[in-house]
Amino acid sequence: MDDDTIILDVRTPDEYASGHLAGARLLDYAGGEVAAAVPHLDPDADYLLYCRSGNRSGQALELMERAGFTSLTNLGSLADAADAIGLPIVR
Repeated sequence: MDDDTIILDVRTPDEYASGHLAGARLLDYAGGEVAAAVPHLDPDADYLLYCRSGNRSGQALELMERAGFTSLTNLGSLADAADAIGLPIVR
């Protein structure tokens, strides 16, 4: 992961508040925030997405792929994401 990689937490605000990866940006998938943000995000950036289980982040990834984003990785759950990229969970 380089310094320009964007980490997206696609859980709800309450889930985010209970613990999230350091530096992650909250975009509530179920609340429509991912879809609303897509036109304003850089389609050429590298994105890492996670949620509680990997389901919502997978759906967000598919939505972003349909919009032309190409560098997307579903990290699965918060714990899996923390393990995969070595960032601390902020509580």
